[in-house]
Amino acid sequence: MYEDFAKVYDELMQEINYDEWADYIFRMTLNSSKPVKKILEFGCGTGNVTLRLAQKGFDMTAVDLSEDMLTVADEKAEAQGIENVRFFKGDMSNFQIGETFDAVIVCCDSFNYLKSLDEIESFLSCSAEALRPGGLLMFDMNTPEKYKETIGDNTFVYNFDNVYCVWENTLHPDEDKVDFDLSFFVRREDNLYERLEEQQSQYYYSVEDIFRLLKVPAFKNQKIYDFGTFLAGGALSDRVQYVAEKR
Repeated sequence: MYEDFAKVYDELMQEINYDEWADYIFRMTLNSSKPVKKILEFGCGTGNVTLRLAQKGFDMTAVDLSEDMLTVADEKAEAQGIENVRFFKGDMSNFQIGETFDAVIVCCDSFNYLKSLDEIESFLSCSAEALRPGGLLMFDMNTPEKYKETIGDNTFVYNFDNVYCVWENTLHPDEDKVDFDLSFFVRREDNLYERLEEQQSQYYYSVEDIFRLLKVPAFKNQKIYDFGTFLAGGALSDRVQYVAEKR
């Protein structure tokens, strides 16, 4: 999983505005009751948000399950001369870092890869231990509304300069998940195409269930935003941003 995906991830995701994503994270840190300098990020992928936050002056520790994604991220950091970042392989559903941070973040719907409410509860517990008092927990999620109404059982086709991708979705309403079957045709140096395949699954949860899990003694000032804004988010949003403060 992810080995072939890492080769084409950045080209496939080129339409995502990572500058705006990093700016949004930055603006949320300005609302913190205490200064934010050290950030722990999970599901960092190839480091697109990570490196932009590092360029804004944050000391980044970034974690992902995929060694191949991390290799790409590390190469990009070296090429850009960014030194205030560390990359580690790890699982966001069960981790111990051994140090504390001013913020824990998960971006780009990586949170939707958690397979159960138990895994989410474990992540929240581990995050509370990794945060300093007053530290921020920030993560976004795609909502059931988006999976059912936008992603659904649809097939999407992407045609970029060096990659042609067929992205097929299969919705499983009884399991609250969507399976992704991706076929890539990647142009090689000899102008022939190599076919790669990738299978992934994402899981969706009600906004109310996630907010309920956040309402634990370890956190306070819990908020749900319509993603990209500071307006209240809810079940009708495509993507919501959760923010909470460590007690």
